[in-house]
Amino acid sequence: MTTEEKLQNFYTHSLDCASKEAERLITDHQKALDQLFDEHKEIKLRQAEEEVTAETEKAKRDINKSLSADQLQIKRQLSRKNMELKEQLFAEVREKLNAYKKDPSYEDYLARKIREALDFAGSDTLKLYLDPSDESHKASLEKKLSVTLTISSMPFLGGIRAVIPDKNILIDNSFDTLIAEERENFIFHGGIGNE
Repeated sequence: MTTEEKLQNFYTHSLDCASKEAERLITDHQKALDQLFDEHKEIKLRQAEEEVTAETEKAKRDINKSLSADQLQIKRQLSRKNMELKEQLFAEVREKLNAYKKDPSYEDYLARKIREALDFAGSDTLKLYLDPSDESHKASLEKKLSVTLTISSMPFLGGIRAVIPDKNILIDNSFDTLIAEERENFIFHGGIGNE
């Protein structure tokens, strides 16, 4: 082999080695870039998922906050309407009681309540009070029941009040008290479920 052939052989061999080395370096560099890209893509996907989760949670909180505010507003409106209906109902009850007081059976009711108070007092002293609007029934009831009735200085819509002074007991069968107790315990059950 001549020198020129040797040189040519060396040149070819050098070029092949350099090409192989360059290919290996390019392949290694491409692998490193691909790995960096995959890691970057994974990080960005994870960040995007976390951001979507955070935004979803924020949206849920905002919806719940809005829903809670709406529910509170509805409850307030419902409570206001319940109060209106309660006022209307008890105004009607008062009207009906006033109408009942004009009925002849009202005097029988008063007589029954007076008898109950007398039975409760037994032998104790009992002071019986009538509402000022029931003064027209006083004489009839006193005669019928053989009791002394006092017209109260404070109106109580109707019914009777009785006091046993020796025991500090008040028997309150006044319409005002009965209405007040009902009003306090009254719960409006309305709506679709209660129709």
